[in-house]
Amino acid sequence: MCHNGKRVFLLLLVFLAAMMTACSSVGTHVYSPGTYVSSEQGFGGTITVRMTFTADRIVDVKVDGPHETEGVGSVAVQKLPASILASQSADIDGISGATYSSRAIILAASDCIGKAAGGSKPSAVSMKAGTYKGEALGFVKSEPVRVAVTVSEKKIENVEVDMVNNSETKPILESAVALLVPRILKNQSVKVDSITGATSSSAAIKSAVEKCLVAALAAGGSDESAIRNFYKSPAKGSAKETLNTDVLVIGMGGSGMMSAMRAAETGASVLAIEKTGRIGGTSALTSEIFAINPPKIQAEYNNGKDWVDVDAMRKAWLDYTGDDAKKELVEYLMTESGKAIDWLVFDHQFKFDYVPKNGFTSDDVFLVKYQYMPNNVRYDYSTKAAYFKHLAEDFVKAGGKYMLETEGYKLILDASGKVVGANARNLVDGTEYTINAKTVILATGGFAGNGAMEEKYLSDKYFPLKGKWCQYGLHTNDGKMIQAALDVGAGTYNIGVAPMVHNAGTPSFLTGFETVAVKGKLGMRTGRPMVWSYGDIPLFMASYVGAMTVDKTGKRFSDEDELAHLNSWIGGSRFYTIWSGDQIDDLKNNGFAFAPGGRFYQYLGYGAEIPLNTPMTPVYEVLDAAVKAGIAYKADTVEELAKMIGCSPAALSKTVSDYNGYCASGVDQDFGKSAKHLISLKKAPYYAIVGAPWCYSTCGGLDVNTDFQVLKADGRTPIGGLYCVGTDCMGVLFTERKAYVTFGGAANGWAMTSAYLAGKKAGEASK
Repeated sequence: MCHNGKRVFLLLLVFLAAMMTACSSVGTHVYSPGTYVSSEQGFGGTITVRMTFTADRIVDVKVDGPHETEGVGSVAVQKLPASILASQSADIDGISGATYSSRAIILAASDCIGKAAGGSKPSAVSMKAGTYKGEALGFVKSEPVRVAVTVSEKKIENVEVDMVNNSETKPILESAVALLVPRILKNQSVKVDSITGATSSSAAIKSAVEKCLVAALAAGGSDESAIRNFYKSPAKGSAKETLNTDVLVIGMGGSGMMSAMRAAETGASVLAIEKTGRIGGTSALTSEIFAINPPKIQAEYNNGKDWVDVDAMRKAWLDYTGDDAKKELVEYLMTESGKAIDWLVFDHQFKFDYVPKNGFTSDDVFLVKYQYMPNNVRYDYSTKAAYFKHLAEDFVKAGGKYMLETEGYKLILDASGKVVGANARNLVDGTEYTINAKTVILATGGFAGNGAMEEKYLSDKYFPLKGKWCQYGLHTNDGKMIQAALDVGAGTYNIGVAPMVHNAGTPSFLTGFETVAVKGKLGMRTGRPMVWSYGDIPLFMASYVGAMTVDKTGKRFSDEDELAHLNSWIGGSRFYTIWSGDQIDDLKNNGFAFAPGGRFYQYLGYGAEIPLNTPMTPVYEVLDAAVKAGIAYKADTVEELAKMIGCSPAALSKTVSDYNGYCASGVDQDFGKSAKHLISLKKAPYYAIVGAPWCYSTCGGLDVNTDFQVLKADGRTPIGGLYCVGTDCMGVLFTERKAYVTFGGAANGWAMTSAYLAGKKAGEASK
């Protein structure tokens, strides 16, 4: 059954509100009238709360969180101000699924209340010495991150994170532990910056440590306000430094690391910078890479014979993309990807299953997909990450240098318009860098982490693609350097193509509901004991093959049998799955009748399939929580529901009527959906479950020539000194008329091939 929503995200927020004020009740103390502002770190960036007070009331609350995830953290930004105003305190419920956005808003609101109430200083620290245990949810909802904090009377002496009994992605958690824990100890604070690229894991560690400190302070007899002594925000410096290098690589994901290595092999001096706290980016978290007929691998594992008919592969690719792809760059993928993977394997100790596999669909017969070893253990990200760590070691041995947690943000031009470096800053200490370079390579992973750029650059010409997309990838891939290139005159190529999508579900996930262990099974992406949760009911409802799904206009856009895997992108960044009261009653009494289409459940929510034919007894309670969280709507009529989701009542009513007709006849005249999955909608109440395609990255980006030089908007003239690789320029392979290809591992294959070629060209050009 559902736990009390009063503490959905398991933080001691009542305590935090009380700590800032003498009392949270109206009229028990006098405020200093005025407007007060406070900021906290949310999930995607800084959240700022602005509150206005009279002598005895809170009269206005405004929250600004421009970088919070649309449909998740944005719900907390939209809804919590009204809750604060209504309760006249920060002692409120957060939004389920938006843990860290909620926490940031409530902490900032508490701070504003404290300032208005006189800004009293916290009491002195007096903790009971010992070791305390705490936990908090990170990225994975099925299991918390656990910590043990050892304290003396006045200090945090040690923080130990349980690296075994958790379900976080290991390389990401490892980077958070390695960088965050020393900062907590050094600053004696849980308000140090989260590790970029490990935001959820960082927030979980800080929240769990905070709980331990609260317990230690209480045990030591400290006043509640004493916790504020551990809320110090380290000041950033104003240092400036100038660096010089032949080649500057911005981004150290797969394409960036490979570019840097290839450039270093030319004898050029190379500096690589990376905004996150780890190397390898998204590439180190994926499963496979696209390559065609690697000569050395084939010599050892296929008696020197080709696995792929290159002419047939080329024809299949170009038939799919038509005349929209740049044929000369597709040709590089055909002819150079094999040499590139040989280079990784024989020069830099990467390991793959050397017998390639075919892609996702029955048409993908080409053996081009090389899976990372161990290819049968998807959750072993640490082994994959180790390949990139080794590549970094080879890079340093070759004379290369790199800096983590350092973000490039602007290109430097000389008088002729040539790129001669970039401005960057250290995200931890604030140091500003002027990096002079003879050539610059952009390798920043696309712009899926930037909703404003998705709204601006994705195209609605063929499909309704504009808008913020949910991302199953690194939110740090925010397109900042793509925009920097556009600002100096760069052109784009197929920048409006649909993002890369293989999964669909709800835009956020409910926690706090009962979980059930799946005996004898480990999660595919966690390697930990698998559990399913009633909280995932909306997730399964969103992409259920037995339901009816519509786009933002209220019209169906796909056979729902194909929705969960490859077709969800067709409806744009959000879709709506419509359920009727009789269908909900059946779900309550009998459970889900059909297995999910695709494997989305392995990647989203709790990561396990809800068992079939199992009564979903708390479904109405769960749906009430989903409505509150902003991932479901409820109405008494179809027309009323249409208004809630922003489409025409007439359009949605017609869609429901037509669909019910197909259910009666057993023939889906629009998309040919299987007759057994056609279930009519009969009675109120009606629900719309908010669905979202979860993308790995964007696919389109900057325009490049065959030397991987970035071209100006005229499509012909290179911008001197500027190169681009990987997802930042992958649009040259595709068409805006169709989605990302399904051959298997194409994005990684392009990252590798473009880096293999561009790194050498940029290195040689710099000399």
